[in-house]
Amino acid sequence: MTDPLKLASEFPSADYASWRKLAEEALKGAPFDKKLVNGTLDGFAVQPIYTADDQDDATRLIHEVLNASVEQRDTVTGWDIRQLHTHPDPKVTNAAILEDLENGATSITLKLDAAARQGREVTSGEMGVDGVAIHCLDDLKLTLDDVYTNLATVGLDAGAAGVPAAALLAAHIANSEGADEAAPAFNIDPIGTLATTGILPCNAHDAISHSANIACELIDLFPLATAISVDGAPYHNAGATDGQELACLLASGVTYLRALSDAGMAVDQAAGAMVFNVAIGTDFFAGIAKLRALRMMWSRILSASGAQDATITINAISAEMSLTKVDPWVNMLRTTVTSFAAGLGGADSVVCLPYDHLIGLPDGFARRIARNTQLILQEESNIHRVIDPAGGSWFIENLTKEIAKAAWSKFQSIEASGGIIKVLSNGSLKSEIEAVWKSREKRLATRRDPLTGVSEFPNITEAKVTCEAPDLDTIQADAKARQTKYDGTVGKDLAAMMEAARSGATIGHIFTDLYGTSAATLVPALFPHRLSESYEALRKRSDTHKSKTGSFPQVFLANLGKVSQHTARAMFARNFFEAGGIEAITNNGFENADAAAKAFDESGAKIAVICGSDPQYAELATHTAKALKSAGASLVYLAGHPGDARSDYEAAGISEFIYVGADVLGICANALDHLLAKQGEK
Repeated sequence: MTDPLKLASEFPSADYASWRKLAEEALKGAPFDKKLVNGTLDGFAVQPIYTADDQDDATRLIHEVLNASVEQRDTVTGWDIRQLHTHPDPKVTNAAILEDLENGATSITLKLDAAARQGREVTSGEMGVDGVAIHCLDDLKLTLDDVYTNLATVGLDAGAAGVPAAALLAAHIANSEGADEAAPAFNIDPIGTLATTGILPCNAHDAISHSANIACELIDLFPLATAISVDGAPYHNAGATDGQELACLLASGVTYLRALSDAGMAVDQAAGAMVFNVAIGTDFFAGIAKLRALRMMWSRILSASGAQDATITINAISAEMSLTKVDPWVNMLRTTVTSFAAGLGGADSVVCLPYDHLIGLPDGFARRIARNTQLILQEESNIHRVIDPAGGSWFIENLTKEIAKAAWSKFQSIEASGGIIKVLSNGSLKSEIEAVWKSREKRLATRRDPLTGVSEFPNITEAKVTCEAPDLDTIQADAKARQTKYDGTVGKDLAAMMEAARSGATIGHIFTDLYGTSAATLVPALFPHRLSESYEALRKRSDTHKSKTGSFPQVFLANLGKVSQHTARAMFARNFFEAGGIEAITNNGFENADAAAKAFDESGAKIAVICGSDPQYAELATHTAKALKSAGASLVYLAGHPGDARSDYEAAGISEFIYVGADVLGICANALDHLLAKQGEK
């Protein structure tokens, strides 16, 4: 039977050369490579279009390799929906955990408070800060009351106290029903701790070796568990490129693989005892390609190590670097992108951070939105039903290949330099990542990399999101009451630590017996950044001014002519200055310079920006600038590129020009400095 709908036959066959010719004609002389080809921070170019001709033997093999590294069951059950918990009160955390697990989450991660993470007692001033106050076995039992650990994975984020915290969790699960079916994620990670904090309580190599020995004991006790975490988030959040982050993951993974093998594990068992924690940003396609590249490269490493099973366990988490404190509602869109990319990239578990994660403790609504984001992706979009769903896309296959090439080259460089501990210790890795961050800052400042709700479409009058402020004094008093005195000495093996925990030993006690009280390894820590941090610093200054005076710092829009003539640049100017926290006073436009100056004088503003069309500027810009200066404007801006008229405009009193590609951060910071200095503020 012939097909009556031969739609393609109505069009001429297409090829790249024809498309390229049409594209260049549309550019009207503008360079193709500059306008349509995007350079990445990893040094390779992303083309505007890909065809089958861009495939080579390497890209054709990617999908085949990835198919072999994925468990078939993952397409049935979907990835693990994991929720992060940080409320300091174990009782409140327990209620939140049960609510999450009853409503779609399938696992949890407990982030311990700052005191426990550093091996300190509840009397520390950091008790309850940035995590759950879990210091002894009773704290953990209270936190996990009615949680079936054989059904829901319980993960830990315990920093330098990874081993003592693992002993507590092991002691708790071992006494629970169905312990042999439990699959906890102990997440011991001295390398990630060193990268994040710059501190380890013992020699780094001794810490890795001891962690590997404890991991062997944990896996013997809980065969379905993962014991070691290989964390890429410290590198990503410090500003690293995708290639750098993956290289650090590979270098750390290889270091742990060697240590586990030295501790007596077979390669396959050692690989199964590890989980890779990967931060996913809002570059959707790069997020997919990054996970695919990691799976492909780790498969290669395992094959070279003699492993029979090339699978990898990946936990993906929304990158904190991509989230914002201002207009946090947009974070819902950002974390949807990160979760979507993680699912398509093949993550085994995904942590979708709540939209108010950076502001404080999320409430039930924020946690519900976070877990429902993933539930919708799974149950309504069904994106987990296909193994490697991005496979076959010429663009993503090439992106995967290029990211993998950049990562593999950097990985080899790290290994040649002595390994991940060496490049962390000598500061060379930190310097390289800081250089990348400086490049990111330039792109952010000019809005080449725009941030919705921050540098683009800001709403400075939007009501602030507030979060619960916990009563740390009461939480600390309750924690002290739960503790029992333990005077014994703790051994270094897992069984001894578990027994000590059952007898009342705290994380702090176990930590001190293991490592002492002085840091033994100090290296330059990676400094975490967020893409929005510089804009938010300006907004914070503006908010402080408003709280003191009742109004934001202001700029007057001297709009020329009819709305149709000035609206485009007036909207641009408003967007531009409000990104820096400076409120724009707008209007319907003025017929002449004197009318604009009069309205400016009546507004009470100190600075003004002229907004109009190029023909209007040729006729009115210099007159308007002079009139505004005469009316008391201490700074006058013009919305648009001045071109050849710059010197004439500057002679008339125009101080600065705002246009696409201008330094938004620098100009707004200078304007804010000027306005606040006028008010006697800093």
